[in-house]
Amino acid sequence: MSESVQRFERFEFKYLAPMSRIEAALGVLDGFMQEDEVAKQKVLAEGREPGKTGASQVNTSLYFDSPRFTFLEQHVSGSPDRIKLRVRYYGLEPKGDCFFEIKRRQNLVVMKKRAVLGLEDSVKFIPDLAQTLPPSVAGNEAMQNFQYLALRCQAEPKLLVRAKRAAYRAVEKDIDVRLTVDTDIAWQPTRGPSFLTPREGLWRHIGGGDDKPKGLVEVKFRESRPWWLGQVVQILGPYRLSFSKYVAAAIEARRDPFFASDAA
Repeated sequence: MSESVQRFERFEFKYLAPMSRIEAALGVLDGFMQEDEVAKQKVLAEGREPGKTGASQVNTSLYFDSPRFTFLEQHVSGSPDRIKLRVRYYGLEPKGDCFFEIKRRQNLVVMKKRAVLGLEDSVKFIPDLAQTLPPSVAGNEAMQNFQYLALRCQAEPKLLVRAKRAAYRAVEKDIDVRLTVDTDIAWQPTRGPSFLTPREGLWRHIGGGDDKPKGLVEVKFRESRPWWLGQVVQILGPYRLSFSKYVAAAIEARRDPFFASDAA
């Protein structure tokens, strides 16, 4: 179990684009970026073949918000400084470690801190965030900050959001550039006692405004942007937007007449 604080700080640009455009953009990256090996090996171990947009790995996130949806309102109002609290795991159901994450955006810069906690401790901790931190993360700065922000904002589990993700990174090790493609994005209300466990029949898919399949591309880099990444940005440029999977899901949830009863 890792007790270190994992920090990430970088620029992020998002594009909700037709799959044909995404495939064209990925073609430009040939020789400059490669699939994330960890995700690729997991896909191959499951006996699946990578698709046109790469080897997809499911990630599932439990998002927290206040009773008045403070974090959602920060985004909708266009606040230049906003945060999200979530617990992420990899797969259709929780297994192994869970990642408690604080994601903060200040204008174009995204900062993320996360702490790693085992599944058994996570299941016990999530329903009562005011309890003493588990021993494995008692001195972890990221976990302490997560708990502080959750209690200060009266945050509680709201939604589960999942997506199939293909991940890429720069071939050159000294260039910190990453690109992800999320497809099949869906959400559902969550309930105890295990807030992390989804119910398969309740997933609701987030559409792209029409019937054409779309993917969410996230381009992430630090400091300068390589010239070849600029070509990708040019291809995807018309589809750039400010998009959050949680915000899109929360807006749909608040309009859903069954949300209150599902989450009860």
